[in-house]
Amino acid sequence: MPRDVRPRFTQASLRTPFGRGLSETVAALREARVPPRRGLPAFPRQDAGDLTAALDPLGFVPSPAGLRAGLSDVAREALARLSSRDVWLVVGTSGVFFMGEYLGPSREWLGSCGDVADDLAQDLGLPRAPLTLSTACSSTANALLLAAEAIARQDCPAALVVGFEALSPIAINGFRSLMLLDPRGCRPFDRDRDGLHLGEGLAALGLEAAPASRRSAGAILLGGAHVCSAMGPGGQAPDSSAMYAAMAEALRVAGREPRDVVAIKAHGIGSADGDHAEAAALQRLYGVLPPVTGLKGSFGHTLGASGVVETAAFLACLGAGFVPPTAGFSEPDPALPVSPLRSPIAAGPGCYQLNFFGFGASYVSLVVGWTP
Repeated sequence: MPRDVRPRFTQASLRTPFGRGLSETVAALREARVPPRRGLPAFPRQDAGDLTAALDPLGFVPSPAGLRAGLSDVAREALARLSSRDVWLVVGTSGVFFMGEYLGPSREWLGSCGDVADDLAQDLGLPRAPLTLSTACSSTANALLLAAEAIARQDCPAALVVGFEALSPIAINGFRSLMLLDPRGCRPFDRDRDGLHLGEGLAALGLEAAPASRRSAGAILLGGAHVCSAMGPGGQAPDSSAMYAAMAEALRVAGREPRDVVAIKAHGIGSADGDHAEAAALQRLYGVLPPVTGLKGSFGHTLGASGVVETAAFLACLGAGFVPPTAGFSEPDPALPVSPLRSPIAAGPGCYQLNFFGFGASYVSLVVGWTP
């Protein structure tokens, strides 16, 4: 990413179980509130339509038209804040989980991920061909990286990154079969953590060119990196070395050192192996860690949407003057070198590192510069 052009973030648009805007989500994160439907993993196997309708806090999943309308709403809100109308749309989701299902009483099929992106671009009047990414939990983090690189290369003046994820019987029962769900909710880095908790959300985040010579308040994407750790027959074991490589390369691209980082937004998935691997990578890179937080205790794991959902929410918290605490965390694990925030702290100027690590060994780390 050329250092003379740094993409800046414009204000995001967000839908989570906490509400339909940024202010509701920021208030919930400040207080480390947990989302509704904490008992989700305890639900028995049910018919796909019945289960989805029963567990949908946002109210859009039972209707494909409802989901498309929600996507259009968040995208339009974020698009209105971009100064250019020549905008490239990049969509990220692991929506293959629920797009293969027939939703609602009519058993209507939602369509493919690419269909959704094409329809959204047409609805928004964007002439450029959109791109859809599905790299599991790093989907929209990779989308942010690709969008930023396109802007830095001057391929486009602005980009709109949209992420969406919905509760799905396929995903719920799939993660349950792998024994990766914690019925008490996600507890990042906690001594008694026992797995992830699925969440859902819609988010859109704009990026546009901002020359490095021009300083203004807000957030700049200073750099980032993606590392794909090749997997053998051993399966999905988290790769601490690849996590370290992604974080170290992100800092190198951003032209920053670990000592420059004000705080870290960890991936913090809440599983025994995942948190252990990330904690080891953080200690290897930082030695003495800056403050660390995680957002999945609040949102649940929004899978492919987590890159843009968590980035948008984290930047909104910085804009409100604080780094959010870690919902779900209460007891430090003596085996881990990470004890995340239990109370909000003041957000100072400087750079922040944000991690998004995908199931299937796709690891992304972003470095964001923040000026109040």
